[in-house]
Amino acid sequence: MPISKLADYRRKKGLSQEQLAAMSGVSARTIQRIEKGTVDAHGSTLKMLADTLGVDTALLLEQEPEEAVPATAVAKKAKTTAIFHILALVGLFLPVLNIILPAIWWMLKKDELPDYDREGRQVINFQLTMSLCFVPAVFLLIFYFPVGFPLVLLIYFFTVAMSLVNLLRSLNRQPVRYPFTFTFLR
Repeated sequence: MPISKLADYRRKKGLSQEQLAAMSGVSARTIQRIEKGTVDAHGSTLKMLADTLGVDTALLLEQEPEEAVPATAVAKKAKTTAIFHILALVGLFLPVLNIILPAIWWMLKKDELPDYDREGRQVINFQLTMSLCFVPAVFLLIFYFPVGFPLVLLIYFFTVAMSLVNLLRSLNRQPVRYPFTFTFLR
């Protein structure tokens, strides 16, 4: 397993493993294992560590140079994470499937790698947020068409555009970003 960047960020803050453990609520032994790369940290553990260090969770997930990871594994990871975004796009043409399809894929893959768990949660949170915004827009469409129609179009095309952008970012192994998203799954 590749070594995480946790040790680098911890040292930059001038903290020992024990100090970070006391501040974050994560055990020192867990921090040691994450830094050595002997375990894949759970998403909530990474979130607590990232919050304590004042960095983005994605930065802790960056790994040492990729020559340690076979090229086929990197390609498989990119394809697997891209499927979350593809399923969301497919689901946008049939109501509620934009949430259900990525959620099923997430449940199947979340335990394999922290990246799958993180990316799946991001996609599901974004799709849930946009779907919840879409409901009042449809009511406005029915009861006050001049406001509702442009609002429905705006939400729909924004959702499609962000899904496409993040699909491309995922395929290019860049961090995925979904703006205006509520965190339903942590």
